[in-house]
Amino acid sequence: MRELGLALAALATLAAGAAKAEEAAPAVPRPCHDYKALVTALDKRYGEAPVSLGMQNNGHALQVFASAESGSWTVLSVAPDGTGCIVAAGRHWQTRKPGTSDPAA
Repeated sequence: MRELGLALAALATLAAGAAKAEEAAPAVPRPCHDYKALVTALDKRYGEAPVSLGMQNNGHALQVFASAESGSWTVLSVAPDGTGCIVAAGRHWQTRKPGTSDPAA
């Protein structure tokens, strides 16, 4: 559980960093943990649920979680062995209808 706490702390750091102006940043190790534990934590701590899913060329799933209430979001890369890694997180998630390019859609 200590590792999950560290992963969530890293998530909070990523979310806070997303609010800053875009700038080049040094590479940071990805916080990884058991996928099921991450899903539970994202739901309980941030109210985030899966909103989209895609397969990466390396065989890993890329999954986006978001909260309709707070607008927070998290992107996980999930390996076939069940390890999930947080690759991005932030605020102000918007869902667009397929085929639209207007951000307000």
